[in-house]
Amino acid sequence: MGEVKLASGNPRWGLIGAIGPLAIMVAWFVSERLHYVADFSEDSFTPYFWPRRMGLLLHLAGGLVAIATGLVQLWLGFMGKTAGVHRKLGQLYVVAVVVAAIGAAYLVATIPGHFAYATGLAGMATASLVTTGMAVVAIRRRNIVQHRAWMIRSYCVIFAFVTYRLAGVLGRGLVPLPEDPVATDFDTVLAWGSWVFPLMSAEVGIQLKAMRGRA
Repeated sequence: MGEVKLASGNPRWGLIGAIGPLAIMVAWFVSERLHYVADFSEDSFTPYFWPRRMGLLLHLAGGLVAIATGLVQLWLGFMGKTAGVHRKLGQLYVVAVVVAAIGAAYLVATIPGHFAYATGLAGMATASLVTTGMAVVAIRRRNIVQHRAWMIRSYCVIFAFVTYRLAGVLGRGLVPLPEDPVATDFDTVLAWGSWVFPLMSAEVGIQLKAMRGRA
């Protein structure tokens, strides 16, 4: 993620307004998922995830590291301090995305049935690898503009870790649904929508900015 120029006015408010909500959502997600580590038992994981707990932990660990690293990159970009540490954090981000995708691949391969739900998660893992890989290719070719664009796409996909869970909690708060993570059409919609819609929204913003630049 490249340097982002601060808007006019108080830079602190711009920083808080841009990154604050993301950080709050990440903190909430961590508190929601912390029980997997704090109480490493079948009751915590549920019978559905317990046999596949190592794949789930791998998926969560990679995703959380990638999300946290991305937030730091955004903060550095807003503050104009991307030199030096940016490259190392970027490398950590790439490794974390790969780890998360490996965990996701294992979970998808072991989901009992529910083909549509499984393909949604597989699509998320694939999209995270493709977008991150394109960001790496772009920066190696010293195309900063494309690197930034692909990193934005990548972060939208990897942030589905948070949006999926948040949308699930909000949805179940409005409409009573079973707790089985793959029992309803609602969960299948989330498996796709948690990354497809943010990615589409980001793409619209990227292309509008490009259009203004060519005007």
